[in-house]
Amino acid sequence: MKHAARIMIPRGKGCIISTPSAASTIGGLGPHGYTSSKHAVVGLTESVAPELGKHGIRVNCVSPYGVPTGLTLPCLLAWWGTGLVMKFFYAVVGFMENLKGVNLEASDVAEAMLFLASDEARYVSGLNLTVDGGFTVVNGQVKLVTGVLSWMGIGV
Repeated sequence: MKHAARIMIPRGKGCIISTPSAASTIGGLGPHGYTSSKHAVVGLTESVAPELGKHGIRVNCVSPYGVPTGLTLPCLLAWWGTGLVMKFFYAVVGFMENLKGVNLEASDVAEAMLFLASDEARYVSGLNLTVDGGFTVVNGQVKLVTGVLSWMGIGV
């Protein structure tokens, strides 16, 4: 953020978007270090937004739920093997999500970021936009799923 701000402050405008995850709004989705680091990104965003807002710079973050990417798929390949990766990924993610009938894709996260970077969001700053199909709003299944994954031998 500080490096982007150095360029944006003299211009009097700009937009900074960071990417924590759904773990930034609820606990129990991963190891303590992972979860606390995601909370820290949101805290930094909320702290920096008013400071940079004085210079016309908006600061937001987008917190996606489980989305298959080049970062997540290698872990899944190690757990499930090539043929089953996407099937199991969407089965586990789909089991916990609230918005049924659609799978989160990287393009959905990109579209949310494009919105925040656009003029349509010119008055939005300090926001943590969750792109999670309602997962973090209504989720009583985290403990159930972590228990199932633990039973399967997959540490969470």
